[in-house]
Amino acid sequence: MKTRKPLIQRLSSQVRGLLAAAPVALTFCSLPAAADMTVLQVAPLFGPYGGTGWHMRTGAEIYFSEVNARGGIAGQKIKLVTVPQEAGDVAAQLRTLNSQRQPVALFGMVGDDTVGAVAKSGVLEQTGLALVGARVSSSQVGEGARNLFLTRSGMNYEIERLLKHLSTSGIKSVGLVYEDDAYGREALAIAQRLAPGSQVTLVATSYLAGSALVDTAVTKMLQSAPQAVVLASQTAGAAAFVQRYRAQGGLATIAAMSFVEGSALPKIIGKASSHGVAVVEVAPNTLNESVPLVRDFRQAYKKYGLADIEPSQTMMEAYVAARTLVEGLKRAGGAKAKLASALSGMEKTDIGGINVDFTDGHSVGVRFAELAVIDRNGRVIR
Repeated sequence: MKTRKPLIQRLSSQVRGLLAAAPVALTFCSLPAAADMTVLQVAPLFGPYGGTGWHMRTGAEIYFSEVNARGGIAGQKIKLVTVPQEAGDVAAQLRTLNSQRQPVALFGMVGDDTVGAVAKSGVLEQTGLALVGARVSSSQVGEGARNLFLTRSGMNYEIERLLKHLSTSGIKSVGLVYEDDAYGREALAIAQRLAPGSQVTLVATSYLAGSALVDTAVTKMLQSAPQAVVLASQTAGAAAFVQRYRAQGGLATIAAMSFVEGSALPKIIGKASSHGVAVVEVAPNTLNESVPLVRDFRQAYKKYGLADIEPSQTMMEAYVAARTLVEGLKRAGGAKAKLASALSGMEKTDIGGINVDFTDGHSVGVRFAELAVIDRNGRVIR
């Protein structure tokens, strides 16, 4: 009998486009069979952050499909159920879904405000659910929450590594362009605190969050003429800034923080405009097959991914989170009640070239950040 491919692989690009435009709630999986263990993802699937939720799902499902092909965990297959996040009280939505779906874990929620609200609500402790691999920028989100396990480095670590790299490259003046929201303002506060120790001077300007209205920021950076410009923004704002800044003669080195999807910039503004832009990556680069994790990712993507979509860094971040979750489930024997304890006991656990360690009592288990650059062919390379 012919093996059926995972649902994400069977969706054509046209169907995915219709789904992205549809104003209705959507789940990607039918109700699980009794022998399946459900992993629940509640995330934006429509609007400006819908792409993030979808890429997180894709990166996780290719690993879960690989695990299932090897027999699953304790004889159970993993079912990833993805539900669009509703406006309003996300904790209430999780309580309802927990009763309906009986998940063994939560996975891949998106956004500092959302995850912070979930952590403060007590829903994780009340339901006994562990939330693994949420995509947030701040390592302080949910600090102290017992059942929150983050697998991407926080913003402090990211900015510290970036400023150190710029300083050791001889750069003494840095401009910061940030979105005027909680994410951008935290980036500003961290950069202002770390700049003196990195021996760089800092000039900063903001633009409207969630927009590409960057003309004032472009003018400010052209006038102040820093040697490097750091972008604490989403992808759309970063693309608009790079294009307009360079079109007006801006010559500074440009480095984007990890919420910018580097592979998308050449598609939005062209290869010539994006060539040379550096991007911080908080998971191994998808092209760096010297890392065992990346080799595994690329092999799994060929089997279970989408032929018409290139792998993204967001998918790689989700793949790291999925491997972490599966390791925890194996240690817990597939038991929800034992999962948080199993994850908390992971100490310097090698998942293919990077370590996961939650034993320090904090919620961040991965410390990883490196710079990649967009080459003249539009590839993001190390």
